Amino acid sequence: MLFNSKTKFLKTFLLTVFFTFSSSPVLSQLLSYQSEYEVELGNSEVVRVPGKTYVDKASGQLFIDWINNCNNSWVSNQRMMTRFINSHGVGTLSEINYSVNESIDGDKMDFVLEIKEDAELVDRTIGEAIKAKKVTVTFPRTDKEKLMFPEDVIFPHSFLKEVSGKLDKNQKIITHKVYEGTIPNNFFNISVFFTDETVKESNVKLPNKINNKFKKIRMSYYQGSESTPIFEQTVQLNEQGIANYFKYDYPDYSLIVKLKKISLVKLNCD
Repeated sequence: MLFNSKTKFLKTFLLTVFFTFSSSPVLSQLLSYQSEYEVELGNSEVVRVPGKTYVDKASGQLFIDWINNCNNSWVSNQRMMTRFINSHGVGTLSEINYSVNESIDGDKMDFVLEIKEDAELVDRTIGEAIKAKKVTVTFPRTDKEKLMFPEDVIFPHSFLKEVSGKLDKNQKIITHKVYEGTIPNNFFNISVFFTDETVKESNVKLPNKINNKFKKIRMSYYQGSESTPIFEQTVQLNEQGIANYFKYDYPDYSLIVKLKKISLVKLNCD
């Protein structure tokens, strides 16, 4: 496929969402909000091989709305539209819609992943995952066989809650097996590297409740016994679990996602 790397990009989408789900001891209540990001092609130092197709341009938008479902679950809907133009001048419009619902205790999640290319539906996956002695994944209304993963596989909210909780600690690295559903048939081995570098958001006016201090972390995604990561991700994350910047590094190109605007959502749970 012309832009097969965009399938790999799916692996990071839910991660993007759940950075905003992370708990913080500073807050007694997590924030619910709507946000928009801009997507652009990053600089690449890849030496191009004659005859191979590369991504020359990429632009788009990422929309995330996040809801704390009255302390019952974490719910998010995410939509990303990206236009890729390759080194032959051929363009492709990719649209990805993702909905996920993970229980507060991290023992259950369900998700829907829908992929469109040039407005045509390419794939749609509905999945449910339950964590007990093992992690069991089923795909309702399909003939797909259920999957069984080791008991130490965790879901995205549980994983990223731990990540944000270690931002101001002396921890330098953590690793976990994480099932996101973005690649329905497998989980990731994720290594997180913490740095001391902090930045402030200067281009977007943040609501007063959002802390404008973002710490840079680096994440590497592996599958199976592979020693080389499928992709790497740089994130600028604050202690409330909100990210203002992402950079996704793939073998042939990089994508940069920057916060464009964010607004808080008031909920009525009475």
